[in-house]
Amino acid sequence: MNNLFNHIMKANIPGVVGRLGDLGEIPRDYDEIITTACGRLDNIVTETYEAASKVLDFLKKNKLGRATCIILDKIS
Repeated sequence: MNNLFNHIMKANIPGVVGRLGDLGEIPRDYDEIITTACGRLDNIVTETYEAASKVLDFLKKNKLGRATCIILDKIS
């Protein structure tokens, strides 16, 4: 997933906040267990639906694989 995320970040798509797992700090003692238990850490956080759509279009166009986006303006 890191390679996929690197491609997304290099594309400089407006509205991409980052990878969920990179947006918070996990204490070293718990890093392995949380990383193992939480598959959503690789989700891409975007500000808007439009940004998420651009991310997915970019991945499809470049045949880079799939990603799941968490869209902040859709979270109530």
